[in-house]
Formats: sequence, C-alpha cells, structure tokens
Amino acid sequence: MDIYLKQAIMHIIDRKSGDPVFSQVELDLSTEYIRDYLTKKVQKLATSQTKTGTLAEDSEIAELTQQAEKDFIHFSETFVKRWYEIYQQSEDAPDSDVFVVLYELDTSMYVAFLKVKYTEGFTHYVDTNEHGIQNDLIINRAILSGKSQKADEGITINLADLSYELIEKQYTFSGEKMNYFSNKVIETQPAPSLEDHVKVIKKTAEEIGEKFNTPSYDLLADVKEAVYDTIEEHGQIDTKQVAEQVFKDNVTAKMSFEEEVEEQGVTSQTPMMREVREVSEKKYGKQKLKLSNGIELVVPLTVYRNPELIEFINNPDGTISVTIKNVDEIINRM
Repeated sequence: MDIYLKQAIMHIIDRKSGDPVFSQVELDLSTEYIRDYLTKKVQKLATSQTKTGTLAEDSEIAELTQQAEKDFIHFSETFVKRWYEIYQQSEDAPDSDVFVVLYELDTSMYVAFLKVKYTEGFTHYVDTNEHGIQNDLIINRAILSGKSQKADEGITINLADLSYELIEKQYTFSGEKMNYFSNKVIETQPAPSLEDHVKVIKKTAEEIGEKFNTPSYDLLADVKEAVYDTIEEHGQIDTKQVAEQVFKDNVTAKMSFEEEVEEQGVTSQTPMMREVREVSEKKYGKQKLKLSNGIELVVPLTVYRNPELIEFINNPDGTISVTIKNVDEIINRM
C-alpha cells in the first residue's frame, strides 16, 4: 500500500484544560520521521477489527470532507470540533493527540483521522542548582505510541465515493458503553469487521458441529482454513464455500450453517477492507494449537494439511497423538 502524504496536522486533546489546542500550522512532511510515523499509523488502520461502510451523501461529515483539499487546516479543525463535541461527553475517554492527514492512494484522495492516546513514560531531566548539575528521573504523561502500534481509533475516507474504513472503541456515555464514533460522529452504521464475522462463523460452526459429533479441534481448523481460502480467492468471506469446506458432504449441516450465519448478518455480499488478503494472511494463515499437556504449536496452513509433515492420530483410549515428521533441523529460540 503506497501512501503519498499531501498534508497533515496535529491537534491536542487535553480534556482537563478544556477545549482542544488547535494547531494553525501543518506538520512538516519533508521531515522523514514525521512522514514515516503518519504513514505507518494510516497503514495500521487495516486490521481484522476494521469496519467498512459508506457515508450518506447528505450527511454533515460527507459535506465536510469536500473541504479537505480546498482548505485543509479549516477542514481539520471543523472535523475535530465535531468529533470532540461528542467525545467530551464520555466519562472515561482519555486525553490524546489527533492527526488529520490528506493522502493519495492508487490515484484516489483520502482523508484520515487518527486518535493516539497518551502513555506514561520515564525520561531524564537535567537541572542546575547551587550544588551543580543534577540529573533527575521524571515522568512524562503525554508520550505517544510508537509508529509500529496502531492508532487507538481512526477513520479513512475516500473523498471520491465516500467509502470509509473505521476502527472505533467503546467508551462510557451516561453510564453505558457505546460505539460513539459510528453512532454519533459519522452517524452511519458500518458493516461488521472481519473479526466479528469470523466470531459468528466460528461459534455457529461449533454449535452445529456438536450436533454431528465433529471433533472440536478439527472443525475449528477447517473453519480457519476455509476463511483463509475464501478470502484469498474472492477478497471476502464466501459463506457457501466455508460451509462446503467445513461440513463437506453433510447437506443438513451445510444448510443449517448458511441459514444461521445469514440470520446474524454474515453474508457473501458484506464488503471488506482493501487490505483484507494481507490481514487474513497474518491472522488466519497459521493454525495455533494448545495441547492439554502444555505444548503449543504454530503450524502454517500449508503444513497443517500435509500428512507427510504433521499427523493427528485418534487413539483407542480417546486421546490424540500428534506426530511431526521429516524435520531437517530444530532451532531453539530463546
């Protein structure tokens, strides 16, 4: 994903001091560490928790985004003000810095809103007094997360078609946890995330598998592999293909599975994020197994289904043996 940053600005959200501190000057994108930091933060909005959707054309946010290229600084302040009007009403939403970024991706223009909360860190402080130089250890309570960590919350909006990708957190409003960003800020209900879909698929498959006495470890391995395969092939989850791979010749189980996941909002037409294949590779490209004797295995899917490399044997006493084969070398990593 090649991102070309055009403009960016940072505003400070210190709830104790009142209103946000709005910058009147953009960040210097010729500075490599600033450019690298923001690029990584935008890229890391693509996760298995990312939700997708499209803004209503007549919505306030949609109309506001049309100002992003014309008057970026004014747009950023107006966007953050609208967001903060809602955010400040929460009892537990933390202080943070927010970044607004205008960038180009695949010839399309996007705007991103990134909220990065503070963490507590220690640093040195050099002071001079009547005794000479004194080096002290102090706490800095406004440290931002590193570039390798994703933003706490964020949204990217395609300025042409108003499609968006969103990571949101639940905070407490009037004693109740809620997804305030989608419900109050953009006022659009996004499609469930990839992770939400997989949770529904996994739970439904387990329930149906129990009815047909399918071993749990084997069934969940089939689910994970089927999700991975269908995303690799189609760029989204094909529930019919998942049913075929998991329940094979059991027509009743396949039909029950498809009906139940559709009732819970998981369909083959559900849009996915642009980077869904890359996310799926990292998230579902390996089988992670924890055995009852304490042994843990991380097995690539290509290895898991190869009986020449690993084999699961059901013993007469009900236990399971795992045999790892044809290993040329063992590397012990401390």
